[in-house]
Amino acid sequence: MFRDCVMVLSYHVKLLQRTLKTVFMPELFDSSLDNIISLLAKQRFAKRIAEYEAQIEERIKLSGATPVIEGDNAYFFYDNPNGETVSVTGDWNSWRPGVDILEPINPKSAIYFLKKKFAIDARLAYRFLIHGKDSINDPRNTNSLQEVFGNNTYLRMPAYQVPNYLDTPTRAVPHGQIKTLQIKSATVADKFAREVSIYIPHGMRVKGRVPFLYVHDGAEAITIGRFIDLLDNLYHHEPHLPKMIVVFVPPVDRLEEYMMNPNFARWNARVLVPHVEKFLKVTSTAPLRGIQGASLGGLLGAYIALNHPTVFGNIAAQSASFWFDDQAIVKAYTSKRKLPLRFFMQTGTINDALEGTRAMLEALQKKGYDITYRETNESHNWANWNAKYAEIVRWMVK
Repeated sequence: MFRDCVMVLSYHVKLLQRTLKTVFMPELFDSSLDNIISLLAKQRFAKRIAEYEAQIEERIKLSGATPVIEGDNAYFFYDNPNGETVSVTGDWNSWRPGVDILEPINPKSAIYFLKKKFAIDARLAYRFLIHGKDSINDPRNTNSLQEVFGNNTYLRMPAYQVPNYLDTPTRAVPHGQIKTLQIKSATVADKFAREVSIYIPHGMRVKGRVPFLYVHDGAEAITIGRFIDLLDNLYHHEPHLPKMIVVFVPPVDRLEEYMMNPNFARWNARVLVPHVEKFLKVTSTAPLRGIQGASLGGLLGAYIALNHPTVFGNIAAQSASFWFDDQAIVKAYTSKRKLPLRFFMQTGTINDALEGTRAMLEALQKKGYDITYRETNESHNWANWNAKYAEIVRWMVK
């Protein structure tokens, strides 16, 4: 009988809780960050304000960093006791100041916040801008990466897939061999002398006909893109993957060389490739040679292969600048007969090269080219590009 009474009492307690939750005080039982922020905004007394600030701090702690992610929402927080004007500049707003401004939650609270909705699998870089002039990384976010113009904090939404093999190789991972080759000017008119770095995978037998990938913006692909780290890890963890030599080619005058320069395209085909293969005492063929580049480097790769398809048969173009000169490269491929070329094309969807890449994709599809195509919810940066390196290497040798 006592047990029955306890069960009845327990039932009525639960019924009362549900009633309070759904009818009288639903906000007290809603643990969402939206609700906590809403309740903090309503408080007038210091003690209650501190209690809700503590709840936000706990959420940040549980999240591990800001922004705090709930579903497809990202909540940026900034401790702002001086009431400074603080905005977030990032990939999604083209790094424009004053677009996404953090607002105070409560006039008596130092916590400012901004709520943004992003694609559930997005990855985005950002910084805080104080008074429209002082740019800083998010103090509460330790996730940062080096880019061409500085170091930026970044956020990853819940469905973002972290790329494999970009970690610094462990001691157990054998390193490939790096050779350097100085390519001198062949004539007075040749302005394209430079030093290239050649990666040879550990254990690769360098003889006969071997596959090559020529990587433009080569120095940054190594230092910022961490391409060599990925190659070491990839060949270690996927030992059956056919090995390929990777040649890293830095620019000397990037704008002059990369914007559909016929002389530089000719230098790549008739000077660079013969010098590299003579140096290594190997030969190769167009179906075994590829070009990789991002942004203007992607445009360059497509342009070189268009003009020298008997030398390069594979183009990996990432966030390529197909917009250049009113999409001249798209028109060139449209007007020319189909060539023996394969394409790997990839772009971000957030302030990246989406329009031009889709135009190029459509033009190539109409010609019947072999194309591997990827769109990701990222922007125009190295983290977007190096996340696809492993796939590009596998694509090259399949």
